[in-house]
Amino acid sequence: MVDSLRAMPGQVQHVWQERERWLNRAGDAFDALAGRGQAIMGDAREDLRQRVRGVDKAIRRVPGVTALRGEVAGVRSEEAELPIADYDSLRATQIVQKLPGLTQQELHQVEGYEARNRARTTILSRIDELRGQEPWPGYDEMTVDEILPRMRSMPPDEQIGLTSYERRHKHRRTIVESATES
Repeated sequence: MVDSLRAMPGQVQHVWQERERWLNRAGDAFDALAGRGQAIMGDAREDLRQRVRGVDKAIRRVPGVTALRGEVAGVRSEEAELPIADYDSLRATQIVQKLPGLTQQELHQVEGYEARNRARTTILSRIDELRGQEPWPGYDEMTVDEILPRMRSMPPDEQIGLTSYERRHKHRRTIVESATES
């Protein structure tokens, strides 16, 4: 019995070491599993972002949605969210010069913000002049490469209307020149 009592500390130490090895293995397995879980969640999150962008892009092409989104954004926007930097520090004439480069949605946003804050007639009148029907829903959101093929398939009179709209707004030279070449 004395021998078995003397052997106990060695056995306890051995058992304790085994316990530590198993805890380390379990910790490593948990870390590996957690890493895989984070990678899966990251991939799922990115996939979701891409799908939301696709849906958002499709929604912008629905007639009337652009104006509605802009109006809602204008009502709740803060200066930092406006498409014109340092908006509140600019004079009305400076803002009016920047308006033609804005999309219909952005014009609605600026209009809502301006109406809610200073309601300067000069700015609101210019926005009214610039607002208009896009050549087709989602036009303002499209790139030149997306517009040109569709524009080239349009009858000449519709191309004139598109060019007029383009000149009043973004004035993308490639689009304006392509319409005049046709």
